[in-house]
Amino acid sequence: MVVLAVDDGNALLSAALVCTGILPIPHHMADGHVASGELEPLFEGWPCDSMPVYLAHPPNRHVSARLRVSIDRVVERMAIHAPMASQRKTIRRS
Repeated sequence: MVVLAVDDGNALLSAALVCTGILPIPHHMADGHVASGELEPLFEGWPCDSMPVYLAHPPNRHVSARLRVSIDRVVERMAIHAPMASQRKTIRRS
């Protein structure tokens, strides 16, 4: 058995497109290729682990209007492409 280990979604997609095997690829990356018949979805409806996404910026600097717009845009796009993240329960600490 061969195991493919990558830390980049584009590398994973490239591997899938050259018939590497069964690979977990986010819908937003695969949808166009599924529509064209290059990829075939498997295990639809099966739950999968979520992947955390972090946006890092220096904590000791003022958040500029440009950065705030960028942060808001990422949050908005993630709500569209990863709706599970927006449905996660928030844990409040006292």
